[in-house]
Amino acid sequence: MTAMIVRRPSIIEELENLTDGLWTNWERWGGHYMTLDVHEANDELVVKAELPGVEKDSFDVTIDGELLRIEAEKKGADETQEGSYYLRERHYGKFSRALSLPFPVDSGKASATLENGVLEIRLPKAEEAKSKRIEVK
Repeated sequence: MTAMIVRRPSIIEELENLTDGLWTNWERWGGHYMTLDVHEANDELVVKAELPGVEKDSFDVTIDGELLRIEAEKKGADETQEGSYYLRERHYGKFSRALSLPFPVDSGKASATLENGVLEIRLPKAEEAKSKRIEVK
C-alpha cells in the first residue's frame, strides 16, 4: 500500500480563492456597486457616495435606527443603436448600500447634497454620543 501525501493550500492561496469568488459574484451582479468614503469630522459623520450619472431626484436616503440606507436608480440612455457593441461597461438600474452607523445621529439635522456625481451626507452626532468632559474632584 502506498502512502498518499495531501498538500494543503497556503494561506495566500486560500485568500486568493476567496477574493476571486468575491470578484466573480460582483461581476455576476452586474458591477452595480456604490463606492463610499466615511469619516468623522467636527461632531458629525460624513458619508460620500460616488455614482456618476445619477440624477438627484433618483436618490432615496433614509436612517432607520443605527442603519443608513442609500438607494438610487440610474436610468438607461435613450440611444438608438446601429450595429453591434464592441464594449459595453456602463451600468444602469438600481443601486443600494446600507451602512451601520458607528454612533447615534440626530437625523433631524442630517443633510445631503449632490455635486459632480458625488452624494455627500452629513449626519450630526446625537447629544448623547458627543464627548463630554467630566470634572475630577
